[in-house]
Amino acid sequence: MKKKIYNKYLVVLFILLLFASANSLLAVQAKKKVAKAQKTAFKINNIGEFFLQISKDKQNLASYLLFKPSNQKAIILDSYEGLVPYELQYSDLDSDGRIEIISTLRFPESENVIPYIYTLNTNKKEMLEKIFPKEENESKMLNCREVYFNNKGNQQILYLKYLVNFHDYAPPELYRLEMYQLKNGLLTLTQVGYNEGTHFNLLMNLGTEYLFKGKSAEAVSCYSKALDSQKGNMPKKAIPELLFYYAEALKFAGKYSEAMKNFEEVVLKYTDSEYTEIAQKELEFLNANINNPKNVDLLNKFFKILLEIDYTHSAEGLNHLDKFISENKDCNFMDRLLYMKAELLIADNRLDEAMEIFTNIKANFPNSNLISLVEEMIENLDSKPEDIEGL
Repeated sequence: MKKKIYNKYLVVLFILLLFASANSLLAVQAKKKVAKAQKTAFKINNIGEFFLQISKDKQNLASYLLFKPSNQKAIILDSYEGLVPYELQYSDLDSDGRIEIISTLRFPESENVIPYIYTLNTNKKEMLEKIFPKEENESKMLNCREVYFNNKGNQQILYLKYLVNFHDYAPPELYRLEMYQLKNGLLTLTQVGYNEGTHFNLLMNLGTEYLFKGKSAEAVSCYSKALDSQKGNMPKKAIPELLFYYAEALKFAGKYSEAMKNFEEVVLKYTDSEYTEIAQKELEFLNANINNPKNVDLLNKFFKILLEIDYTHSAEGLNHLDKFISENKDCNFMDRLLYMKAELLIADNRLDEAMEIFTNIKANFPNSNLISLVEEMIENLDSKPEDIEGL
């Protein structure tokens, strides 16, 4: 098996830096059930039939959205490479008298589904106007568990249901429900909600969801409630995981002393946990910086940049980090700043620049507690660059 860059310690480090992908955080899950196809065709009076159909070419998987006027041959309205049909629905989402078609597909063997949304223009040569995703944003697909619509007042609402599964101690499972309206031809997110409960799996996942959205105070509240109400009923493996994330939320909320207490509890009480070593590194890092007011101020600014990077995923994050590094060359944790920059460069596939930074860290910060991780990065970049995966 090829050695991947994401070993268990790197996964947790990326969590610390809040730039991990959701996949890096998922615990081992049970084998997924394949989503069963729903109704994939409908007729509209005086217009014709619309239906989804999979390609007969077994070598190149694709599906098609087809339209068949009365007593005529079917024509292709759109195609979807690598996807199979799941469901076809229609509704007037913006109450303008024109029908919207929701074409939902999925990847083979996947439990999630992907919606494509069109407005039907029967009096134009191009019958369908794609509303989502726009051609320039084709990669920004909404990969969710369920797609449906319903009335809310006088407006049709499109509902997308997502499984939130950073921590897999279900049942019960946490779901995020996103509500969209069609306004001026644009699909607009109007509200987000979650199923409620006091089970620790719900609270842990909601806490991590908030943490990845830059809402550290809300994350602290969720983790705290999970500990207070459920610690005695949790599996042994879940406790250090919860303590670690609680410490992370406290750290990003600027509550460093409280964060250190929770990191310390992981280190002292759960010596066999996968979170123990990285909790020890965080404990050492905070202990080396929180007693110096200047360093505390730098920590606050640094963590703010990390939250921005994770929440917005914008190129500005790297620019802000570069500026922070150039303005604080005597920073006590320059090794971590440089490590973070190298990670961002890997995410941008700038591997040579990342290698240069890792080599710099190894040469100039030989006593850094990141050295073992740096050496592993160098080994992967040097010997197996084809195995490096973007964040």
